[in-house]
Amino acid sequence: MSKYVDNGVEQIKGNPLLGKHVLWFIQSTLDPIGSKAIMPAGQTGGDMTIGGDTIDEQTKSGRIVMPSTNEDSVDLENYYVPGDRTVDVINDSKHNGHQVKTWGVYIDERMAKIEKDDDGIEHQVFPAVFGYGVVDELEIDDSNDMVSVSYTLNILDKFKDGTFPLTNEQLAVLKELYDFERPGEKTGDFGSVEENESETSSPTVKSVNTTGTTAIVEAE
Repeated sequence: MSKYVDNGVEQIKGNPLLGKHVLWFIQSTLDPIGSKAIMPAGQTGGDMTIGGDTIDEQTKSGRIVMPSTNEDSVDLENYYVPGDRTVDVINDSKHNGHQVKTWGVYIDERMAKIEKDDDGIEHQVFPAVFGYGVVDELEIDDSNDMVSVSYTLNILDKFKDGTFPLTNEQLAVLKELYDFERPGEKTGDFGSVEENESETSSPTVKSVNTTGTTAIVEAE
C-alpha cells in the first residue's frame, strides 16, 4: 500500500485583475537604440495567446503527448487617433516585412515590486512580457462611429518574462485621460485644448523610452 499523502491546497482570495490594468506598447525594429516606444492611443483590447503544437502519438502502452513548438501571439485593438504612429508602424511592418517589438505590462499596484539599479537606487517595477512580433493582419474599420484598428502579432520563439519600471506619477498619467484643472487654465474640448502658458499644465503621456532593460514614460 502506498504512503498516505495530503499536502493541502493553495488559494488566493481577492479581486481579479482588471483588463484596463494591462497596457500594451509597441516599437518598430527599425528605430535606433534609445528610441521611444509607443502606447497605442485608445486601447480597447488585448488578447494574448500562449499556444503551440504538440506531438500526439499512440503506443502499445498508451497515449504519449509531448510539447513541440511555441506559437504565441497577441491580438490588439485600439481606436485611431490623429497623431498616433501605431497604424504607421504596423502598416510599414506588414508591407515591408519588418518585425515589431511589443510589451504587455500588468500595472496593478498589488503586483508591483521594487528593484535596484546598478547605483543602488530603488525603482518600482511591474510584471511584463516582451516579444518580437510579425504582423499577421492589420484591419482598419471605419464603418462605426469611431475608426477602430485591430492587428495580430505572431511572436518569434515565445514571450519573454521581465519587469517594466513605472513610478506612481507615470501610472496616474497612463490610467487617466485628464487631471483636475482650474477655471481659465485651458480652453477647448478634450483632445484639442489650449493651455495657459503661464500656468503649469497637467501631464499627459508623450512617449516611453526603452533602452536595454529600462523603460521610461515621458509626460508633458
